[in-house]
Amino acid sequence: MILLLFGFILLFITILQAYIPRFLKPTIVFGVNVPEQHEKDKEILQLKNRYTAVVLFGGLVIFAGYIAWALLQNPREEVLALVSVGIQIGVLFLSVAYYFIMHTKMKKLKEKRRWFSDKNEVKVVDLGFQEKLQLLPRILFIIPMIVSIGLIFYTLIKYPQMPDMIPTHWGPTGEADAFSEKSYLTVISLPLILLIMQVMFLFTSEGIKMSGTSISPQRKKTSVKQQLAFRKYSSWLSFVMSVGVTLLMGYLHLQTIHPEITSSLVMIALPIGFLVLAFASVGIFTVKVGQGGSRLKVGEEEVVAGNPHSTSVDDDRFWKGGIFYINKDDPSVFVEKRFGVGWSVNFARPLAWLFILGPIVLIIGISFLL
Repeated sequence: MILLLFGFILLFITILQAYIPRFLKPTIVFGVNVPEQHEKDKEILQLKNRYTAVVLFGGLVIFAGYIAWALLQNPREEVLALVSVGIQIGVLFLSVAYYFIMHTKMKKLKEKRRWFSDKNEVKVVDLGFQEKLQLLPRILFIIPMIVSIGLIFYTLIKYPQMPDMIPTHWGPTGEADAFSEKSYLTVISLPLILLIMQVMFLFTSEGIKMSGTSISPQRKKTSVKQQLAFRKYSSWLSFVMSVGVTLLMGYLHLQTIHPEITSSLVMIALPIGFLVLAFASVGIFTVKVGQGGSRLKVGEEEVVAGNPHSTSVDDDRFWKGGIFYINKDDPSVFVEKRFGVGWSVNFARPLAWLFILGPIVLIIGISFLL
């Protein structure tokens, strides 16, 4: 069961990483901005195909070697879990390393072809964009937080009846494999960490509202509709993940207070169910929505209009390596990723660093005090 679980995760990561260029905006190629008039150039398509072939082949070779090793060596569960996580990180590292190679090639191709030399860069702004947003209401993200706060108070009430050793870590099968002595901090550590994660989901949804837009001057109506849909489905994805994490961690915590509700079947099914929910949600979002809503069909195809020499503003100078966005003049905290589907942050904004480092410091701090 453990091998099947980790094998599925590794295969999912491999396929997703290999085909990610096909789920991005056509005008963003390996983190480099390309005019719409050149997005289907032969050289660009060749680079995308090469990336997919190399990452997919390399990932499948690693996957086959991993399965063969696990079946022949039959390692202990702890060893299998450790090696599996290491291999997954390795596959991600290799795909990112090859991305940077392709990013460099793409930058050189752009400089050689001088695509923007005869283009009129245009920044399109929709003044009514914020009013058109259809994000989920804030209360839906607050409800799981109220559940976590309720769990904290309920736990403190039940403190005298709780066991002397409190589970603080669970293995891939859902069984507790690490414990700490009972204290007021250890008994509420799990709902505290859950609350921090829920605040992150809320902050993400709120940040999306204030993020800047990238509207194509050639396909204005279609671009606006895709941007609106992308934000709506991003909000839904954050909510689904928030609910999934709440159900998983909430049950793990409650069984510490009430051991009688513990079920071996539930302990196996719940983590697997959460992983299925997470991967299915991310997979559907990636394939059906695409980055910036680029894969969404939003009505009839818009006829390209306007000056054929007009193109979106080339802001490559703000993207370091095509991944890290640093623009002190942009008030947005969240920005659309250039490689990958979802959101990144504007590293020039202090709130972005608070969003990244705050939860990490808090969770490490809680773990250190256990």
